[in-house]
Amino acid sequence: MNVELRYLHAFRTVCEAGGLRAAAAVLHRTEQSVSYQLRRLEESLGMPLFERRGGRLHPNAAGLRLLDFCRGMEHDWERVQQDMLGSTTQKYEPLRISSVRGYGQYVVRPLFRPGGALTHLPVRIQYPTFDGVMHNVESGESDLGFVFSLPVHTRMGHMAIDSEEIVLISPASDPPPDLNMGALENQTFVSYDESDFVFATWFGHVFGRPTPQLSVAAHFEEMEEVVNGVAAGYGISILPAACLLGHDMLPGIRILEDPAAICRNTIYAVFNAPPSHPDVERVLDALRALASQRLPGTDRAATSDGSS
Repeated sequence: MNVELRYLHAFRTVCEAGGLRAAAAVLHRTEQSVSYQLRRLEESLGMPLFERRGGRLHPNAAGLRLLDFCRGMEHDWERVQQDMLGSTTQKYEPLRISSVRGYGQYVVRPLFRPGGALTHLPVRIQYPTFDGVMHNVESGESDLGFVFSLPVHTRMGHMAIDSEEIVLISPASDPPPDLNMGALENQTFVSYDESDFVFATWFGHVFGRPTPQLSVAAHFEEMEEVVNGVAAGYGISILPAACLLGHDMLPGIRILEDPAAICRNTIYAVFNAPPSHPDVERVLDALRALASQRLPGTDRAATSDGSS
């Protein structure tokens, strides 16, 4: 049995907040995303964890036992962290980064993995929504954030750090839809937490029009789950092309695009000025170097039929 920690975190938040809406606000996620995590947790455990009374979710007997476990695990983890910090001569705690998921998971996170430019730099990365990133940096909970747009008024330090290509993907097993508004309006889509912005950016760039009313067949949190869902035939989707690099399901998808209307979006770094952590500039330098070395089209991968 494999239970992901983020599902336990969502479960505990729902228990303590008293419902999906309140928990989603705390977690800076959509209600659909939190509900999905609860379903996956219950599926992993093979049992229900809640009962509904008076319009609110209440943990049942199994849920109460799991809630006690989660609270004990958090206490144990805090103790381990303190022990680890106490045993090192490092002057600063690990760098804390918040990023919108696509860019954070597929561009920022690899910098810190073996072979990356910042492998030995201690870091904690989380992937909240856009609002969550801004809140975490403004409140000091994160030292550095990455977002796909900037509020009109912000007192934080910020800079354009990179850009990402946004692509439309469809199941390779289905006939590709025509790239026109009428054809796409008749398709079913796979959505995710930040898809409203990504879809709007793509439709605005390709057609010069806002996102039409779309039929959504499935909603996921993880970008990997979005790609898997498209490959499985749930529908089509629009997402950052970096999410496709090295993905096991690439043979099951097709990238659809008009070479004359390739869509790119600017990525911004946000931070408190001056930066609250000495390693902020090292991360920004590494991302600048990565962006300068990236050739056109290399933030997406070719499909099995040779299209790209």
